[in-house]
Amino acid sequence: MKLRLLILCTICLAKAYLQDNYEIQVYGSETIERHKTMFELHSNYTFNGTIQKMYGIEPTNHIFHETIEITHGFTDWFEVGFYLFNAIGNEKRTAFVGSHIRPRVSVPNHWRMASFFKMVK
Repeated sequence: MKLRLLILCTICLAKAYLQDNYEIQVYGSETIERHKTMFELHSNYTFNGTIQKMYGIEPTNHIFHETIEITHGFTDWFEVGFYLFNAIGNEKRTAFVGSHIRPRVSVPNHWRMASFFKMVK
């Protein structure tokens, strides 16, 4: 039992150490309502990052990462999020970093999937 707990803790710590510097978000199960648009600002600061340029990537030590997220609901079950990644720091490290688009779908309520899963059990 203790060995299992040690292995689990080691895996969790390894995953936390490998966390990305730009966005830490857990998405909820609901999508944005139809014809609605949401604007969010995700902010985080790297206290202990890289201090030298590695593989063409600028250092991340003591730098703010700001992500602007714009998400629009096209239907009750489909949304698209657009992200703009920015880095704010000293030593010429303030810059636009990149962007990405994230489509997300959910099962529409009228499909009544909850009753389907009750039957499967």
